[in-house]
Amino acid sequence: MAITVYGTLFTEWGINLSEPRAVISCRDDGSRLNELIWSVFGAKVLLCVAVTLVLVVLLAFDIGGAAARPVICLSWLAVVASVCTLYWLFQGLERFKLIGWMIFANRAVTLPLTFLLVRAPHDVAIAAAIQAAGPLIAAVLSLYIAAREGLLRRPTLNWHTVMNRLTESADMFVATASVTLGAANSIILTSYSGTYAAGIYAAADKIRTVCTLVPSQLGAVLYPRIGRMFRSQKREAARLTAYGAGLIMLMSVCGAALSIVYAEQITSIVLGKQFSGAPDVLRVLALSTVFGNLAYFLGLQILVPSGASTLRSTTIFAAGCLNVIFALPLVREYDAMGAAMSFLACEALIFATYVALIIRSRRLRRYLSLCAIGRRRVLFKRVDA
Repeated sequence: MAITVYGTLFTEWGINLSEPRAVISCRDDGSRLNELIWSVFGAKVLLCVAVTLVLVVLLAFDIGGAAARPVICLSWLAVVASVCTLYWLFQGLERFKLIGWMIFANRAVTLPLTFLLVRAPHDVAIAAAIQAAGPLIAAVLSLYIAAREGLLRRPTLNWHTVMNRLTESADMFVATASVTLGAANSIILTSYSGTYAAGIYAAADKIRTVCTLVPSQLGAVLYPRIGRMFRSQKREAARLTAYGAGLIMLMSVCGAALSIVYAEQITSIVLGKQFSGAPDVLRVLALSTVFGNLAYFLGLQILVPSGASTLRSTTIFAAGCLNVIFALPLVREYDAMGAAMSFLACEALIFATYVALIIRSRRLRRYLSLCAIGRRRVLFKRVDA
């Protein structure tokens, strides 16, 4: 699964974050939008072919052993499916209800089937196939809806536009790649502490993602809207940014508090009694969501629109490298808990760095102050009335 994460990462190449902004600029021009869709598709195909060749080489060296080969190959279907998934297109068009239904269809397939069909350790291949089925369904739905609504027309491809897609998404790729350095914790745990410790960490991390689902979807909704308003309606953009940050903080704190208080009950119901070490790991990872959700929002909604995407990428890359450096000694000493502690420290570091960058930048301070100015004017109008 960790190998699949990296395969999807390279195939996506940050396109899911960079291209919604490109969609905004051509959403009313059907021919330009069609050209954008096919150029993104071409870029993803090239990336997918390249990373699949790397996988073939790894399998030739028997990575993971012969027993892991069917699981890796079944999981790789999700990488292929990511080529045709058009979440980025619907996000740029602000079709968020459609995205919500597609994500629901994905989860409606994977979650029930996992609970129904995965019963014993030898069912690992079935589990991998189920996890890959969700992205495949999302890809088919994406293509069908885009074609039905006339967004996907006759292919128009040229090498120049494909290379532009890769170049424009490079910063976002570096940031996304750095975030997924956290997936290296599972590999480190497997190497130094065994599969049980890696399983505890991976299981707790899956539950942690529940605390990030709603905040991440809120960020996805606000991202193209704030990006569009940032150019000509900065006061409204600043106000929406402040409201979004406050709402994400509230949701993150509540989700983390529930996970911390009821960690034992949650892991017992979802994972079973075999994962006896998971509650404490879940508590640490749940706390990391408070810093992680806020850092993700600040970086995407403030630093990227203001032209500081390189600073964002550099910060995440440095933190991702530190996560690996911290995890190596902590895992040897504390097993799965050490990996969770390393992840928490790095999420807190990213958040603190973003806050420092915003405070030190006079331009970003002025941008955020527009929200306070707008509120003050509204208050004065009400007093006058």
